[in-house]
Amino acid sequence: MILAGSIECTEPTTEKGSHTNWEQLQMTVKRYCLSITGSSWDAEDLAQDTWLKARPILQETGHANPEAYLLRIAKNTWIDQLRRSRSLSFILKQEQSMTVMPDHGALEMETAFLALIKHMSALQRTVFLLRDVLGYSIIETAQMLHTTEGAIKAALHRARQSLGAVRSDLEQGVLALPEAESSKALLRMLVAAYQLGDIAVLVELAQRDQLEPAVAIGIARNHLNSKRTSASKRYGKLHTQPAHNIGMAA
Repeated sequence: MILAGSIECTEPTTEKGSHTNWEQLQMTVKRYCLSITGSSWDAEDLAQDTWLKARPILQETGHANPEAYLLRIAKNTWIDQLRRSRSLSFILKQEQSMTVMPDHGALEMETAFLALIKHMSALQRTVFLLRDVLGYSIIETAQMLHTTEGAIKAALHRARQSLGAVRSDLEQGVLALPEAESSKALLRMLVAAYQLGDIAVLVELAQRDQLEPAVAIGIARNHLNSKRTSASKRYGKLHTQPAHNIGMAA
C-alpha cells in the first residue's frame, strides 16, 4: 500500500490558466513504475518514492512538464536501487561488469551475505559493510558501532584478510543457501535492508548469525512503525494549507 492517501499542497500550474490533472498523472506514474520494475509491490514503492522526491518542486514552484519530471525521477530512483543491489556482489567478486536482474540479484546477494557470515566474525563483517561497501569513514563506523577507532581498524584488517576465502566460495559456487528458517530469515532481511539503504537495520542484522522468524517480523514492524511516524510528522503541516490532491491513492 502506498504510504499516505494523498500529498496535499498548493496546486502548481504548467502554464498560466491551466491546471495539471494530478489524478491522471498519478496513474501514469504507476503504470510507468510497473513497466520498469515488473512487480506490483516494487512499483508501488517506487511510485511512492517518486512522489516524495518530486514533492518540493511540485509543491513550491511547479514544473513546466510534471509528467516528464516525475518519470525521470522514477527511472533514476529505480536505477539507483538496482546499482545498490548489485554493488555488494561487485565489490566481493571484483568484476568490472555485471548484469543482474532484480530476482536473480536478491539470490546472489543472499549468497554473498552467507559467505561473509561464514568467513568473518560479526564485528568484522559489519565493519566491512560500513567501511568498504558503504563508504563510511573509520570515525563514523566507530561512532555507529559504539567502539574505538582502533577496534574498527583491527576488525577491518581481519575482514580484508578473509576476502580471499569469500571470493573463492562465490566464484566456485560452493555455498548452498541454508534450510533453517532462522538463517533464511536473516539473509532475506539483510538483503532487504541493504537494497533499501536502511543502515540502522543492516547494522543490527549484520551482527547476528541467525534470526528467528518472529524476531525478524518484530524488527520489520518496529522499523515500519518508525518510518510511518516520521512520515506523519513530515507531512502533518501540509494538511493546514489550501490544497489540492496531487498524491497517491492507496
